[in-house]
Amino acid sequence: MSNIFRLLSVTGISCLILAGCSNKKHYDELVLDETYTKPRILANFNDYIAFLKKKAAGAGVSDKTLNNQMGINYITRAVELDQQQAAKKRDPNLPPPPPNPNGVTNYLNKVLTQAKVNIAVDRWWKYQAQLENASQKYGVQKEYLMALWGMESSFGRYQGNFDVLSVLATLAFDGRREKLFTQEFINAMKMLDSNTISRSEMKGSWAGAMGQTQFMPTSYLKYAADGNNDGKKDIWKNEYDAFASIATYLSTVGWDRNLPWGVEVKLAKPIDMVFSGIESHKAKSLAEWQTLGVYLAYPNGQEVEKLSKLNNAKLWLVRPNQEVGRAFLVSNNFRTILDWNKSNNFAISIGKFADRILLGVK
Repeated sequence: MSNIFRLLSVTGISCLILAGCSNKKHYDELVLDETYTKPRILANFNDYIAFLKKKAAGAGVSDKTLNNQMGINYITRAVELDQQQAAKKRDPNLPPPPPNPNGVTNYLNKVLTQAKVNIAVDRWWKYQAQLENASQKYGVQKEYLMALWGMESSFGRYQGNFDVLSVLATLAFDGRREKLFTQEFINAMKMLDSNTISRSEMKGSWAGAMGQTQFMPTSYLKYAADGNNDGKKDIWKNEYDAFASIATYLSTVGWDRNLPWGVEVKLAKPIDMVFSGIESHKAKSLAEWQTLGVYLAYPNGQEVEKLSKLNNAKLWLVRPNQEVGRAFLVSNNFRTILDWNKSNNFAISIGKFADRILLGVK
């Protein structure tokens, strides 16, 4: 051993030279289904982070990336909001509440205001080039791209300011939907591993949804698109990419550019609820539904034109509030919106929003 090395060893600096004594570590690989067996108490949260990182290593994330991602914190607010969301869901062991005839109406009045429509019309002209580019390339009408953009992030203004890794780790640790948020945590790590975005820029909602499209990491990896061919898929700051990503999502899951979402209808005579729903076997032609007594609720020019486009399509009868509420005859495009968000009210709001945007820009 040289005199210099002896000196460094005595002072403890040899540990730095040997590198293996540094804070960097190798993460053993775990499969996704591996179970965390220690108590879910806050004292174990950092240990759980190491557990998640091992699963990310098993999915191919590099040690360098895993070592660089420090400061993953427990976010109490994310758990509170998740619990509030869970509380809104009906207990399947309890009898269902009576249907609310104003359910759809109340929802639309809350989320689809005239002010929001006015902003959409203004943005329509401001971002016409970006909308047109995505619409032509991916085959999704511009009004639906605008409607989803406006509804998800208020036209890019509200993207969330939570640290995405922290909220995903927190919600996985909480356990209610551990498998879902574990996968999202791993995919967020994959984004960082590929230098898609820096950790400091990876901000999102309390549940980890990101950017102007509010994509979860899994959706980003699957559907994010480069709308302006600059080599990036920037759903945070680039409207070309945001619209292209929305369009990619819809077109991938079955969107038809020649069809509207649907029309609001009324029933000339009672129709058993067994005929309602979006299951494949419940589809009928427009003529068949008309024979059962279904007719346009608002036979104005726009609705008549939409109905004519639905003439040769498979259609489903949707009645979100059962017999007492409003009814809608919808195309497969409605079912595609449900793939984005599995809520009839949400899908109806997007369809209605798109219709009002078109009326506003004509």
